[in-house]
Amino acid sequence: MRPELKAVVRAFRLTRTHGDPVVSHRGSVGAWSVEAAIIGIGPGRAGPATERVLEQGTYDHVMVVGIAGGLDPALPVGALMVPSRVRLYPDGPSFHASPLPGRSAAGGLMTTDGLFSDEDVWRPIQESGFGAVDMEAAAVAEACEAAGVPWSVYRGISDRPDEHVVDQGVFALSKSDGSADLVALTKYLAGDPRRAKMLAQLNRAMTLAATAAAEAAFSDVMASG
Repeated sequence: MRPELKAVVRAFRLTRTHGDPVVSHRGSVGAWSVEAAIIGIGPGRAGPATERVLEQGTYDHVMVVGIAGGLDPALPVGALMVPSRVRLYPDGPSFHASPLPGRSAAGGLMTTDGLFSDEDVWRPIQESGFGAVDMEAAAVAEACEAAGVPWSVYRGISDRPDEHVVDQGVFALSKSDGSADLVALTKYLAGDPRRAKMLAQLNRAMTLAATAAAEAAFSDVMASG
């Protein structure tokens, strides 16, 4: 999403590309050339977007960098998760990450195609060994493995379903690239202006989480280069 991309661009010190419909930013970190792209929200967008990226160049490694919802009690808002495995909900294929040298990956990340805020849905996910949920990693992993490209995932925890901050109403305020839907946002706040404080808090948490993920990814690229 755009808020996640902003954190990556800042951490990696990337510059805007012009005329490239797939890659939005480029730069270098040590001996590495780095490219960044928005892949959209949900596995249905993330998979094809990753395929388009991989089709236009040769890549040594793909990193999914952004936010996730925490399920494990040991993952509070702001915590970093670098999972060793990802799976497409509910019983799709599992993929095992190949982190850069020096990084230990641990835990499971479940990729869903929607927001699961009901405890009777997210609790079984947690109990089956998945500490967090996102909406893209498994689709990216599948595309990377089909292309023979190693991949890893960096997710900062931006919210937790047991805190009841993000619901379907909040989820509907974003466009497919994660930017705000101003029409929906205006209607949402008109219904209760007090919601503005909650949205500001959520935005701060998202920024904190995305920054944690981007900085960890940058640090690992620096160390490996």
